Amino acid sequence: MKLRNFKYIATNSAGKTVRGRIEAINRNVCLKYLQTRNYTVTKIVEYKSWLADISQITIGKSLPQKQLIFFLKQLGALLNAGVNLLNSLELLALQQESRVLRRLYFELYQHIYNGFSFSKSLAKRPKEFPNMLVQMVEIGELSGELPETIMNLAAYYENQLKIVNGIKGAIRMPLIYLGAAILIAIGMLLFVFPSITELFLSFEGAQLPGITQFFLDIGNFMGEYALYIFGLTAFFILFIWFLNKYDSRLHFLFTLFILKLPIVGKLIQMNNQITIANSLAQMLSNGINSVKALQTIKALVSNVVYKDLIVKTLANIEDGKPFAKSFSESPYIDQIMARMIATGEKTGDVPSLMRNLSTYYNGVSELRVEQLKNSLQPLLLIIVYAMVGVMILAIMLPMLSLGSQI
Repeated sequence: MKLRNFKYIATNSAGKTVRGRIEAINRNVCLKYLQTRNYTVTKIVEYKSWLADISQITIGKSLPQKQLIFFLKQLGALLNAGVNLLNSLELLALQQESRVLRRLYFELYQHIYNGFSFSKSLAKRPKEFPNMLVQMVEIGELSGELPETIMNLAAYYENQLKIVNGIKGAIRMPLIYLGAAILIAIGMLLFVFPSITELFLSFEGAQLPGITQFFLDIGNFMGEYALYIFGLTAFFILFIWFLNKYDSRLHFLFTLFILKLPIVGKLIQMNNQITIANSLAQMLSNGINSVKALQTIKALVSNVVYKDLIVKTLANIEDGKPFAKSFSESPYIDQIMARMIATGEKTGDVPSLMRNLSTYYNGVSELRVEQLKNSLQPLLLIIVYAMVGVMILAIMLPMLSLGSQI
């Protein structure tokens, strides 16, 4: 939606004259926005500018998940307080300092003002509002429980973000330790070892210890062929990235390889299973049938192995086979999840069991991430200390050898 551009002159709470520019739907909304900033407006003039029109173009996603959660929480609270949807969106838009977010909220406001439902308005911005969110909002509108639905969605996305951040945090620090160790090792090989060995060899008849000579040879090789090494490494990385991105078969095989890794693979498996369990619990509990729920999850899940699992499940349902069949056959699905789905099919209460499974996974995920931090970080620290310790030993041995000869 294209907003109109306004120039204004106002007086702030300190009595100083303030001039500025603002985007808004119309003059009245512009006036309301300035009043929320405690400005006393003396003049508002609309203007047109191609630069202002260009500034309204946004590239990529304008609503990150943290902001989406905040938006849902605020909107749910306003709706629960009895404020209607249009006024709620207007209030949220007026509170935004970010022009991009203010424009997005005003766009939703304008769609609803023109007669669209809230779910249809959200569906017009698929980058910002996931398909599952749209489906759930539509159910909330039909059932008359939109405020409760929005608050539940805020809790769902907040929990998903917490799990993802926990997993990233568990992996981030070990990678930082490892990267720091590699940089230290490269620095010592290129700058420390050559100077130490030159000093050592200046003594007549001195012979370098084997470990020192080994590191010196590596350093000399890296110094001489550094450009070739880094060039080939960069080419190899780009080549693998290109194949992974544009060759679907190789991408699938690469994803399988990652899932089979002992630590990272287990984390990825857990994260995808949590996403599937949470999404099924949310949608099935709100009356969305299993086929529609799975089709939504297929678009939601980015991992091709789990996307393929959802496709097989949909095919099984169409053929009259059990919902749980493909889950029980997959080596990348926890057997607890497969059994819960199978039990739910037999009892006719899949939504309830999915809610229980979702609660179970959410509790287990925090424990597993904490266990990973407690086990992985000390292990990598030992590796880092061992690398640096061996290199320091290789530096010290020539000194000790010289000391014994003097």
